[in-house]
Amino acid sequence: MRGSVLFVCSANVCRSPLMQYSFLEAVPEATDWDVASAGVAAREGAPPCSLSLSLLQEEDVHAQAATHRATQLDRDQLQADLVIVASRAERATIAQHSPDVRWRVFTLAEAVYLGRSAGQHYPGEREQPGTVAQYAQMLDSQRGMLVLPRPRNQRRYLSGLEQPHPLDISDGHQLRRRAHTRTLRRIRTEITEFSSLLAGFVAAVEQ
Repeated sequence: MRGSVLFVCSANVCRSPLMQYSFLEAVPEATDWDVASAGVAAREGAPPCSLSLSLLQEEDVHAQAATHRATQLDRDQLQADLVIVASRAERATIAQHSPDVRWRVFTLAEAVYLGRSAGQHYPGEREQPGTVAQYAQMLDSQRGMLVLPRPRNQRRYLSGLEQPHPLDISDGHQLRRRAHTRTLRRIRTEITEFSSLLAGFVAAVEQ
């Protein structure tokens, strides 16, 4: 097993399931990964968002995702090697209730930005295979060394909502379908890069 990754959003019906199953589409040998998702305010048993499902491309993964049901985040799930959340709101909730795991909790966008920077610092070869836990440690070590993008000037857009912080992927259900789709496509794009960075790190140190 290469390691465990937990994806978290609020309701666990749209953003975090899409992250979970998009990750399984993106990484090589997906069965070697322990991957799950949960919500900080989930309604247990709720079915996944149909629009999220429509973006999954692999038939087997799509079928698996269709059986997904919302799960409320619990303490045991937070033992995952790496926790990726949709927005700073979920990160703050986790930090408040489980401060000891804060070091391995990142928003998806944050993990991508930090991963780009961290990839320039780890050596190409190691004596022992790398792990997802080591990758989380490496990302955490970069937090204070990287200038992350700041929010653009707040302005009204689309349906009158304020532009979200660049580290947040906000819940798109309150938006029109086109804007919601744009939000979900952003998840797909960022998960692809995140998956490549993580899998590349593990593969690089396993060689």
